[in-house]
Amino acid sequence: MKQVNKLILAVTCYALCAVLLAGSVLYVVTDPRTSGVAPDAGLPGETQPAPDTQPTPPKDYLDAERQNGMLITNDAFFSPANLYRALRLEHEIINLPGATAAEKAAALQEMGFGGAVTNAVWDSQYLQSKLALAQLNEYVQALDALGLRVWIYDEKGYPSGSAGDLTVQGHPEYAAVRLVQITHTGSGTKKQTVDAPDGFVKVDCAFIKTADTELTPLEVTANGSKLSFTGVQGDYVAYIYCAANYAYHFEWNSSYPNILNRDAVARFIEVTFDTYENAIDRFDTVVEAIFDDEAQLLAGHHIMPAGLKNPVIPYDYDIFETFEAKFGYDPRPYLPQIFTGSGEEARLVRAQYYSHVGDLVSENFFGQIQEWCLAHGTELSGHLLLEEQMYYHIPVYGDYIQCSQRMGYPGFDVLDVRPVNYLRNMSTGGKYASSPAWLAGKERVLIEICPVADPDEFATNHLDYALGCMTFAYFDGGNQIASYYSQANNDPATGNAFNTYVGRLGSMTVGAQNLTQVAIYYGIDTVGGEYRAPDSQNLYDSVAAARKNDALVGAIADKVRKNGLDYVFLDDRSMQGGSVKEGALQVGNFAFTTVIVPAAEIMEIESMRMLFTIFNQFLIVLQRYTKSI
Repeated sequence: MKQVNKLILAVTCYALCAVLLAGSVLYVVTDPRTSGVAPDAGLPGETQPAPDTQPTPPKDYLDAERQNGMLITNDAFFSPANLYRALRLEHEIINLPGATAAEKAAALQEMGFGGAVTNAVWDSQYLQSKLALAQLNEYVQALDALGLRVWIYDEKGYPSGSAGDLTVQGHPEYAAVRLVQITHTGSGTKKQTVDAPDGFVKVDCAFIKTADTELTPLEVTANGSKLSFTGVQGDYVAYIYCAANYAYHFEWNSSYPNILNRDAVARFIEVTFDTYENAIDRFDTVVEAIFDDEAQLLAGHHIMPAGLKNPVIPYDYDIFETFEAKFGYDPRPYLPQIFTGSGEEARLVRAQYYSHVGDLVSENFFGQIQEWCLAHGTELSGHLLLEEQMYYHIPVYGDYIQCSQRMGYPGFDVLDVRPVNYLRNMSTGGKYASSPAWLAGKERVLIEICPVADPDEFATNHLDYALGCMTFAYFDGGNQIASYYSQANNDPATGNAFNTYVGRLGSMTVGAQNLTQVAIYYGIDTVGGEYRAPDSQNLYDSVAAARKNDALVGAIADKVRKNGLDYVFLDDRSMQGGSVKEGALQVGNFAFTTVIVPAAEIMEIESMRMLFTIFNQFLIVLQRYTKSI
């Protein structure tokens, strides 16, 4: 790998500025199949030839013509259409007021909602009862008859994927599985026995290491709940890697599939999406979107028993083969480094592993479902778990932005619906969701409002809290609410006040284009390199090193905002798909004149090439302006 000891932290065109350099080492992650460049190839540091003419400054996007085009009529603002109003999340249709489907739909309309997110009843016959599916269809058709919008929630409870246990039923090979590391320190050639992990499926591989030898393969025998092996002369450490199902309490359903596994996800699509399409008349014209809720890997979780001591990482039965096909080497001998290594090589291989995990989740889960949705006249929406911080992104889905880019309408949730706490803890989650949508020119970004944090305090001033919080959420790029806000969902006066307000926000923002010229680089590979799976398997127990980038990103975002500017998170694929022209990085409809790279230590080589291209153009512009002063 090419080592570069200078890192561009900020590149700004059309202004005299300081270009900050960090003294850390920059490592390159590259896919040798697609890059066309050997991993140790040099970076394009040579100066680009000066253009014949001075670059044209970026276009003033807020000229009179565009301002006039963004205006809306008084009627559209004061009486916002259903297109812009919130959708009520209601999983039990029977709870809605009214005796008939038509009366229930009318009650929803009277509370000011623009439509509903709903599903077949959650009971023991979920997705199998013809009566329940017929009742859902009747309600959906009643909503549509009133001009109300329809989204379908794709799970019994949450997180999405289990289909009320139908996905894994009869297919144990589809169950969520993790790779567990067991370490045993010993001495001498005696037989050793250790406990197999909970949910044990098989030993994938094992190694042993002494002070005098390198890591060598170790034969391990499984016998019930015990694993045994024979030690070697001298002091040693044995590393045993076991595939194990997730064996603990898990949210709503008793089973969960492996979202890395394409066949498991295809089964989820079959039992859920195909069932709904067959049950709902005119599905392709009536169902606007599918709401997918917090699908996740189970390489750690936020509901864990105490006393666990073996770390876990994402795993599928063929993940080492697909990794080797991508990166050109078998990762098994590097597993001790992927789990707990702290050196430079460990950070690099760990970043590659989680990058591969992100590829698989993006393609096999979100990509496969969105392909189904597009083929059947709808879009995939919903939100992922714990959007707010990158160190959560690593174990839960590998790469948040890459996964969100495969959704039709990415989204985020707001659990603490108080403006101060939103700004303190959740604003970056909104930006992580809206950025891939904006970069790809998508029109909708979901906000799930769910006031579960300190509900008693929220209730004291709930409407003001909700309106203020949603104002900030819309500023961060959200523009479509799905509501668990119970006071608005059940009280007509509150519902109309809330829905009219957010409808007005939507009428101004849906279809509008954010025109910030500031991008903050999404350094997920650096965070992946620092992330080390905690022994407790609890998502909240990440090492401090994995959290430091989030603290820096938060400080930068706060400073940008306090200077009256906005920003977009820019990931590798979006940056690599852009071009440098007219003195700016053009990505989609954006012309970025500032790219901030927060302390990146690991980056894809093509992203580095793009940054060097921007940097060289900046030097040219700076030189020309200096000569003219």
